[in-house]
Order: sequence, then C-alpha cells, then structure tokens
Amino acid sequence: MTLSQLTDTTTDPQGSLCCSVAIGGPQKVAYRTVFSSLLSNVKSFEAKLKLWQLQLEKGNTVHFPTLQEQKPAVTSEYAGECGKLHQAFRERFQDVNRYQKELNIFTTLFNVEPADVPENLQLEIIELQSNDELKARYNNLPLLEFYKLCVGAEDFPILRKHALKFTSLFGTTYRCEPFFSKLSLAKTRLRSRLTDLNLEHQLRVASSSLPSDIRRLAKEKQFQPSH
Repeated sequence: MTLSQLTDTTTDPQGSLCCSVAIGGPQKVAYRTVFSSLLSNVKSFEAKLKLWQLQLEKGNTVHFPTLQEQKPAVTSEYAGECGKLHQAFRERFQDVNRYQKELNIFTTLFNVEPADVPENLQLEIIELQSNDELKARYNNLPLLEFYKLCVGAEDFPILRKHALKFTSLFGTTYRCEPFFSKLSLAKTRLRSRLTDLNLEHQLRVASSSLPSDIRRLAKEKQFQPSH
C-alpha cells in the first residue's frame, strides 16, 4: 500500500479507529470503549474496503482524492491492496465473528426475536420487551448505564450475567496484557493465603485509570480505636 492510498484510507473515521484496534497500543483506544462498538466499527470498515475494491477495479477514485492524480490503469493495483487489507481484517477478527448472535442480544435487546435466542434467555427477553418503561429508558440511556440501572440480578439474573460477559471483554490485547501482568505480580506462590476477594480488589485498584484519593480514604479510617 502506497503512502497516497494509506493517507486516504486512514482519513476515514472507521479506518483510523480500526487500524488502531488492529495495531494496538495502550493509548490507541479509549479504555471504556465497549467491545461491541469496536466490532461495529470493524464491520463497517470491512464493508467500505469491499466497496472501495470494486470501485477502484473500475477506475473510480471518488473516495480516494489523493489517488485521483494517478493514471486510471494504476488503480487496479490499489484495488488489490484493498482486497488484501480486507482479508487481513477478516483473519484477524475471525474469532469474534462467532459471537455475533450473542452480541446482537447484548446490543439490541428490544429488536431480537425471543424464538431466535438461546432457550435460557427467552423468558427474560420476553419480560424485558413487554415492559414499556424499560423500553423508554433503553432508548434514552447509554447501553452500559441501561444494564447497570435496569437489568438487575433479581429480575433478570441470566440477562445480567450475559451482559457482564461482554462488558468485561478487553477492547485490545494491550488492555488485556497489562491486566494479566498485574495478576501474575499479585498472585505468587509466596502469597498462598490471598483470597479471591482480596485479589479482585487489588486488580481493580491496579488496573483502574482513576487516581486514588489517599487523603480522603485515610481520614475515613480510625487508626486508634478505643477499648
């Protein structure tokens, strides 16, 4: 891929984000970006690559202003590069495509057909879709906020567990690797009495991007209790 084609490809919003996801890097993708949103951008960019390949094969450079200065005969070469890039994305993200049906349940709760979802989710999906108040809140709240406030463990235990599965996915391998590095440092053979709850608290503090307010936390503690 030449510099001129790369310039036009990464100028596209999805192209820039998808290259960041594919290449990785700790500062490339926002920490709280939902995995399903990243996957949607990848799918959108793949569809654009297919369109660009077809257009470039016909000598149409409408979406590549930098390439418009090239001779029409050269555009077929760039069409092949779009095809290679599309194939590379399909191979890199082939594993996540297997979870598309489950992702659809997570992202479009009120649009899925109850008969098409796994049997253990069908009854809770029907109850949720029949609640007009929840539907209104779903349309007005960010996805994660809706799950946090409206899909409780008491009323929708299976749906909530399903949602936690996808909200806990790492957006990039660079987010995953530092987490497990912290895990290996916290859980060693010399700390055999470390409980799961304590380990969870340590990892939550170590992986959080929020600064700790040590002064406020210290004031809340009573260091010399009366006897």
